[in-house]
Amino acid sequence: MLSTMETFELNDPKPKKRNGINCFMVLLVIYLILLTAGAGLLVVQVLNLQKRLRALEMPYNNQTLASEHFLQAQLARVRTRQEHLLRRVDNFTRIPGPPGPRGPPGIKGEAGVAGIPGLKGDQGQPGAKGLPGFPGAVGSPGAKGEPGSAGPTGPIGPSGRPGSPGAEGVKGSKGDTGLQGQKGTKGESGVPGPAGLKGERGSPGLVGLNGAPGPDGRKGEPGAKGSSGPQGAKGEKGQKGESMVSVRIAGSRNRGRAEIYYNGAWGTICDDDWDDSDATVFCRMLGYSSGTAIFNVGGGTGTIWLDNVACRGSESSLWSCSKNNWGSHNCNHSEDAGVDCS
Repeated sequence: MLSTMETFELNDPKPKKRNGINCFMVLLVIYLILLTAGAGLLVVQVLNLQKRLRALEMPYNNQTLASEHFLQAQLARVRTRQEHLLRRVDNFTRIPGPPGPRGPPGIKGEAGVAGIPGLKGDQGQPGAKGLPGFPGAVGSPGAKGEPGSAGPTGPIGPSGRPGSPGAEGVKGSKGDTGLQGQKGTKGESGVPGPAGLKGERGSPGLVGLNGAPGPDGRKGEPGAKGSSGPQGAKGEKGQKGESMVSVRIAGSRNRGRAEIYYNGAWGTICDDDWDDSDATVFCRMLGYSSGTAIFNVGGGTGTIWLDNVACRGSESSLWSCSKNNWGSHNCNHSEDAGVDCS
């Protein structure tokens, strides 16, 4: 940091300029003092004129008409002078002075210490998805792939035809007949001539064509039908199923007399031992979740199918509840049971 600071010599050649600035500042201070004093004098004169004006505006009794005209004229003159002084005071206080000369440039400050970096801000929300870019240029063709592994060896073809025998070698030349010597001892046999060169091997014959595939064999005849297995044992007879039971409410959609369909006819239920658990099972058969037992819902018609119904409330239908036999009762239709389902 010290290396970057500027150095200044004590014999800087600017003393004349500084003296001129100091003189200007002294003149500016004197001008401001005089301006303040003049404004103060004007304010004092305005206050004096206001006092005189109040004194002149006081009422006078038993004065002549001439005195009144004179006083009015004096009042008008005082007011005029007061307005004139107020304008001058406003001018003194409102007109700005001439701008001063520009001061010398200050000494360059030392470089500040680097601040600690701030904490990383939270990640902003993702921006809107941009428009899809133009399709890129076609890439250069890829490098040539490595050669594939060799395939399995094909079947061996049929043997070619044997080649034709090579040409017979050139027979050696017969030696010259020797001079007939003197008959004497039998001469030695001459040296046999060299054997002829072996003929070249013939070129292999062409590969024969593959033979045509043979005809497909005939389809075999179907086999004989197998013998039937022994007949299984007869199963036991199943138990007789329960008949379908339907219910309905006579009255409104969810409140009224409880009626039950059995043996091909609609009938009612006696309200002996009829309570909320029985009504809940009845309402659950109609798709409701709970029910309340109600009474005096008006007599119905037909057979009174059930009496002394005693459900726990967890059964799926009245068939599973404890009750008298179907159609066994000691009631009349004035005792028909009712429900309020919810």
